[in-house]
Amino acid sequence: MVSIFFPRFAIWLRIGGWLALSGASAWLSGCATASAPVVKERTTLRLQIAASENVNPNEWGTAAPILVRVYELKSPTAFQTGDFFTLQSDDKKILGDDVLVVDEFILRPGDTREIVRKSNPATTAIGVLAGYRDLGKSVWRAVYRLPIAPDAAWYRMALPDKEQKLTIQLDQRTVSISKSD
Repeated sequence: MVSIFFPRFAIWLRIGGWLALSGASAWLSGCATASAPVVKERTTLRLQIAASENVNPNEWGTAAPILVRVYELKSPTAFQTGDFFTLQSDDKKILGDDVLVVDEFILRPGDTREIVRKSNPATTAIGVLAGYRDLGKSVWRAVYRLPIAPDAAWYRMALPDKEQKLTIQLDQRTVSISKSD
């Protein structure tokens, strides 16, 4: 014999459970912080660095190896205002927290190098320092401002990341950065 009381009790139990769950959810949402920090997407950086055959000529006009530093920067301001010798000897002091990643290497005339990595989400610019022999007659610094990183999206797990392709060209007495296709 099945009691009529049981189905009514089950209905009230189910309604009470839903009310308790919705009340707890509302209560917990009121305890949440004002807003969570916005996570930015990491962009894939593909930097192609090329030294020309006549890069960094000595006093006889013969091409020579050149020191190159590539910086990921939060802000390019300190990098753009610093002098070569201070940046070369104590870049951490001038740039402070603005510097996120530094790559340093020497290229011979005609050499190329490629850097491929995920950029720091806080990166807003790429800076390049080139150690030319005749600094007074050279453009030894270049800055490229990157587009602002978008907020991270859930669908990036399935789709490829955005890629930023840049070419860093070291010519006879100038360094330049341009967007690659």
